[in-house]
Amino acid sequence: MYRSITGIAIAMLAAAGCARTAQVESGGEVVSTPLPTNTSSIPVGTTLKVTLDQTLGTETSKVGDGFTASVAEPLNTTDGDLVVPKGAVLHGTVTGLHASEHAGDQAAIKLDFDTLTINGQAYAFNAKITNTDLKTQGGDTRNETLKKAGIGAAAGAALGAILGDASLGKIALGGLLGAAAGTAISLGTGEVQAVLPEGTPMTVQSTQMVALR
Repeated sequence: MYRSITGIAIAMLAAAGCARTAQVESGGEVVSTPLPTNTSSIPVGTTLKVTLDQTLGTETSKVGDGFTASVAEPLNTTDGDLVVPKGAVLHGTVTGLHASEHAGDQAAIKLDFDTLTINGQAYAFNAKITNTDLKTQGGDTRNETLKKAGIGAAAGAALGAILGDASLGKIALGGLLGAAAGTAISLGTGEVQAVLPEGTPMTVQSTQMVALR
């Protein structure tokens, strides 16, 4: 019996070692995400911290527009080897827009990622956005970021929230935003300038394994 229990414990420890994960906070909930075990691939479910390189919005953006976001924190393997450096660039496309036309109406944008560029080399990269929190470790940058984009505090309360299926079902989207691929993000409600400001921090999570090099 002792040998049997010991064997089970060893097997459990070995399995844990093969599936080492990082703890990431998303929307106030701590979730486990996989870390690469080597520098040649990024596993499904791996998260990257990025910042938006330009302002996107219902008045200035169009469906089909490209955009970029820069990696803000390097991604390392479980052994500490560098996989994705800070400054690597994610490329994506605006796949849906919904402007707020009256008080209480939810403005939204849908973003889809397709490419990760590392040191000039481009790799196919599919991901969803799991968080757009404007708060950083250095303090609350929400008001400063909104001021630069010309947005009032009323928009800031809802700005950047990830919209799930239930929320999307309540929005009159004309079919375009709901049918397109990508992650839907709140741009505020009512009579506000509906934008996602340059510099917005985002957490993105890979939805496919990415082969590197």
